Amino acid sequence: MKILPTLEGGLCIIPESEIDWDELQLICSDDDRPTYLAESLADLMDEDSEWGEYVVPDLEEGFRNQTQFVDAAIKRARQSNEPAIFIAPTKAELWYGAINQVRLSLQASYDVEELDEAGDLNDWEPELKSAYFRNRFYLLLQSMLLEFVMDRADG
Repeated sequence: MKILPTLEGGLCIIPESEIDWDELQLICSDDDRPTYLAESLADLMDEDSEWGEYVVPDLEEGFRNQTQFVDAAIKRARQSNEPAIFIAPTKAELWYGAINQVRLSLQASYDVEELDEAGDLNDWEPELKSAYFRNRFYLLLQSMLLEFVMDRADG
């Protein structure tokens, strides 16, 4: 898979195999993630703050909108046999948010941030190895969004 900045200030993701398309669709594969993330943020708040009643529903909706947008963009490109997925600058925050959600979910499920010091990759279970590499890919994609798309919009 290739990820390139575009002249219009966005990103172009070029999947080169079915595995690349599958990897992209994993960004939106966890249906419970919006609820989990919103509730985990609620755990940080004071019980008297009414966070759960007023803020969590809006967060869940926002998280769900991000993942649904990205999922639809990936599916539309794949089903139409498009050679690439283009992320316009106006849609970068949706992509960034969805990718951030999946990274937080991977961290909660597999503690992927600690795996860099965990020893030889060959000794890991396949599921853990997959989570680690997906997290690294998503981190790279987020970094490219920040560097080539979102920082440009701010400056």
